Amino acid sequence: MAEMTRDDQLIEYDDYWVVAPLAGKTVTRCFVDHALGIECWDRERETTIRIEGNFVFRVSGAEHRLSPEQPTALGPALSIIHKGVVSAWVHKGGCLEVNFSDGSGLSVEPDAEYEAWEIVGSGGLRVVCAPGGTLSIWQ
Repeated sequence: MAEMTRDDQLIEYDDYWVVAPLAGKTVTRCFVDHALGIECWDRERETTIRIEGNFVFRVSGAEHRLSPEQPTALGPALSIIHKGVVSAWVHKGGCLEVNFSDGSGLSVEPDAEYEAWEIVGSGGLRVVCAPGGTLSIWQ
């Protein structure tokens, strides 16, 4: 198992965490099951985002309100394939924000009844947004 370095962890600020394992990685695969999965790789490590709730995807000045429950409408979000991750934040209220190298971005608000999203990194990081925005963090 890889030793955990600062690059494998969240970096905490007053109102949010920076998701260090995502910065600089490339989106290598998107998949849809009951969630939208986004796999990001660099040469050594993988980090996966799973979006299970409704989210907003912004691209070219347009805002798309999307849901994994309507997989045929997820097309705009699939444009992130092969794009770099510029930044990713987890707000302490449960919102996830990710920005990509083409200027697009997504945000996922917490869900009142279900887990809205999770991040899993090969270095041991796991962040889950539980119902209501409570965050469970392992690192």
